[in-house]
Amino acid sequence: MTVNPYQVLGPSIPSMLGRAALVQRIEDHLSKPTPDHVSVVGPKHYGKSVLLRHLADVYRAGSDGYLTTVHIDLRHDTPGSDGAFKRRLAAEVKTALRPERTQLSEYIDPDDAAVHESLDLVFEELAGEGARILVVLDGFDYALAGTGLTRNLWDQLRSLAQRTSLRFVTGSRRPLRELCRTEESRTSDFWEIFYDMPVRVTALDDSDWDPFLQPLLDAGCTFDEPARKEIVNWTGGVPLLVCALLQELWEKHRGAALSKPEIDHTAEEVLIGRREILADLWDDCDVELRADLGTLARADIPLSNDRLRAIEDRGFGRESKNRLRGSCRLIQRYAKEQAPALADLTRLLGTPADFETHVQTFLELRLKQVATPSGDQSLHDFVSRAIEDIGRNPELAINGIRGIAERALALIWEAELPPNKTLPKEWIDEWRRRGERNLPEDRGKLPSRSGKQCRVLRLITDSDLSTSRQSKYVTRTTYLLVDHLKSVGDFGQHRRDYPETTITVGFAATVVLAAISLIESLMSDLQRDGGD
Repeated sequence: MTVNPYQVLGPSIPSMLGRAALVQRIEDHLSKPTPDHVSVVGPKHYGKSVLLRHLADVYRAGSDGYLTTVHIDLRHDTPGSDGAFKRRLAAEVKTALRPERTQLSEYIDPDDAAVHESLDLVFEELAGEGARILVVLDGFDYALAGTGLTRNLWDQLRSLAQRTSLRFVTGSRRPLRELCRTEESRTSDFWEIFYDMPVRVTALDDSDWDPFLQPLLDAGCTFDEPARKEIVNWTGGVPLLVCALLQELWEKHRGAALSKPEIDHTAEEVLIGRREILADLWDDCDVELRADLGTLARADIPLSNDRLRAIEDRGFGRESKNRLRGSCRLIQRYAKEQAPALADLTRLLGTPADFETHVQTFLELRLKQVATPSGDQSLHDFVSRAIEDIGRNPELAINGIRGIAERALALIWEAELPPNKTLPKEWIDEWRRRGERNLPEDRGKLPSRSGKQCRVLRLITDSDLSTSRQSKYVTRTTYLLVDHLKSVGDFGQHRRDYPETTITVGFAATVVLAAISLIESLMSDLQRDGGD
């Protein structure tokens, strides 16, 4: 059976169709006398990984000015520390370099703590030879999603990137500096090495369509002009939607003469059968863009330049006579279904005044969602009263938060400790072994003050490589919520000490939402079998 050439998601990266103009733009940067480091940016599911894999394969086969390619997909086995990132990079460079410079590759030991220095020596040697390696880093969003990678790593990568023997190409959904989770990382000069205008991966352009349709043509299909036009109208050139539609045409109409009715019927089947990919494309849009798409599903609209570009780049609309017209019928149909719910949210929470009017109802509904028949009624009542207080006076809601934290602590110790509230000796012995200070005294009795109880809770929910969690039931998430609410409760009880502070409805609502999350987390903990 002939393999369908059109892949929609799946475990492997498909072969590239079209995109010659995009490839050429990147190669123009890489083929300069002094090549650029290049950042490739684009929305989810628009073909960044396909493009970067193709680029890596082209340069791996040998090209003018490049010895070989290293391709690292950071979406998988994402390094969570500086050391893990350097080991991954070093291992990939060593593997790629071995067939070309075997002896030089032996200098690299990925497990060496000083691997950065050995990489620097290798790239220095390659620079002396006039050789160059291309390092493609796909899924850079994933590497920057955590806070374990520090400025020290980025500064070290910058020092390597200053060698003429190394060029980076990165792939991400947003510009690199915007992805940094810490201000320390954001201030690194590493982000300055890239060409100042990222290469943007957008919907298909006119030159991409023939390569996308070619496999069907080779299989004996023919398209009249209305059929071609409807493929564009239904998909908007969104690569994932194009592949979904062409995949269905391959399966059901391979070798046939296709006209508008066949395209429309198949597109309707995609609309029904491929809801998940439509939802994925929808969810990748921010709320403002989704609101625009909901409006665009009903009529053409005028838009500012920034919002116009965002919609055009995704293939969802195109400019016509100073207005925006929908250009992706699949997304328009999906947006029309989603628009009522989005309109309701916008009406209820779209302005600060709307938020303040309706947030109390939102919190009441959320509390109802987490409430269970076996839950603690006192804890539920404390939170319910805090919700009521937000409407009257947000300061009253904050004043009641201490009671929520104290009730949660009481439930925790009822589950974790014997009736006499004595801390197990093995807990205290372990804390002493770990060098903890300010341990509870009074013959191992649980401290009476909630602040010191939170410290005990921190200790028993803590774990590292050498010790396991000591608590039978309570998890770290519950501790963090209790500790947060205890701190806010203390603040609420001493408001007179902070006259410069205003308690807003938004602040109070955020704290009460955390209290509702505490109920959900704690009740889940207490319903588990002890020791799980």
